[in-house]
Amino acid sequence: MTKLDLSRYEKMYDSFDAGHNRDHFISVRKMAVSLAKKYAPDKIKLAYIAATLHDIGLSINRENHEIEGEKLIRQDEYLKNNLSKDDFEEICHAVKEHRASTGNPETILAKIISDADRGGGTGSSAEAFIRSYNYGLKNYLDISDEEQILRAGEHQSEKFSKGSYGRRTYFPETEKRLAKIYDPIVEAYKKRDLKYLKSLVKTLVK
Repeated sequence: MTKLDLSRYEKMYDSFDAGHNRDHFISVRKMAVSLAKKYAPDKIKLAYIAATLHDIGLSINRENHEIEGEKLIRQDEYLKNNLSKDDFEEICHAVKEHRASTGNPETILAKIISDADRGGGTGSSAEAFIRSYNYGLKNYLDISDEEQILRAGEHQSEKFSKGSYGRRTYFPETEKRLAKIYDPIVEAYKKRDLKYLKSLVKTLVK
C-alpha cells in the first residue's frame, strides 16, 4: 500500500492499552482504506499512512494524544523527506483532528480517519464493551464487578447514544456500523440489563 517504512510506529501499538493495541490500528487502517477506495481513490495511500499513525501520540500521553501524535509526525524527517509537502500536511491534519470528542476534520482524508477510528476500531458489541470495561479495571480499582459493568455501560451510552459526539459521522457506512455495535449496549444500559452486559464480558458470567 505504501513504500514508506512505518514499522517503528506500528511497534508502538504493542505497548498501548488493549483498546488501542495493534489489532485496533490494523482494524482502523482496514476501514480507512475501504472508505478511501469508495470516496477518495486518490487518497488510499494517505489513508493507510494516516490510519497507521493516528494514535501514536499515546506514547506521550492519553489526554492529548491527537496533538502529541501530530507533533511526533512533524518531528520525523523521514516522513517529511518521503512525502510531498501537501501530503505531509494532510496527514498531520488527519491525525490531529481524528478524535471524536475534540476533532474538527476539514479534509476528506481527515473525515475518513475520524470515521475509521470509531467505525473500524471495534468489530462487535462485546469487543467495544470490553475495551471500556478493561479501562475501568485499570483506572477504577476500588469498585465492584457490577459497578465496573455499569460504569462501562454509562460511558458508552454517553459517548455513543444517537446524537452524542461518538456518533458524529461523515459516511453512511460508519453510522450503520456504529448502530449495530453500540445501540444494543445503550439500550441494555438504559434498562439496567446486567445479564446482557455481563454476557459481553464472558469472564464475569457465572
